[in-house]
Amino acid sequence: MRKNRKHLDFEVNLIPFIDLLSTCICFLLLTAVWVSVASIDVKQAVGGQPGDESAKKPTMWVLMKADGDLSFDIQNSRLPARLAKFTLQGQAGKPDVERISGIVEQLKAREPSLTTALIQPQAVSVYEDIIDLMDQFKKAGLADLGVAPL
Repeated sequence: MRKNRKHLDFEVNLIPFIDLLSTCICFLLLTAVWVSVASIDVKQAVGGQPGDESAKKPTMWVLMKADGDLSFDIQNSRLPARLAKFTLQGQAGKPDVERISGIVEQLKAREPSLTTALIQPQAVSVYEDIIDLMDQFKKAGLADLGVAPL
């Protein structure tokens, strides 16, 4: 009776295992870089801090309508009601850029602490109009600008 001896000399192919590990290392490195690049500093966002810590600063909300009209709503300010909420008529379906700069400068003169403007475009708003509006706000001295999501 002879026992069958197993053959103990075998060969292991490590190349597929090394390929798998190198692919996993590439994904690990790409993920680590992407996570560090894609981080957002939420301390600078409006409303990112608790209510107790945030002081009520005047904020100008501008609603862009489809016909070029702009509805201004200034919140947390000491301006009279007629200046805090008003509508500016557009010209030929576009916002009236010349009048905007004058109005914003007057508002800034009456409320010097007004530094934030948030634009709320419609789905049909043209990007060029949004950029022109932001340029006029920057020229008038509003430093903190934002575009509210649709």
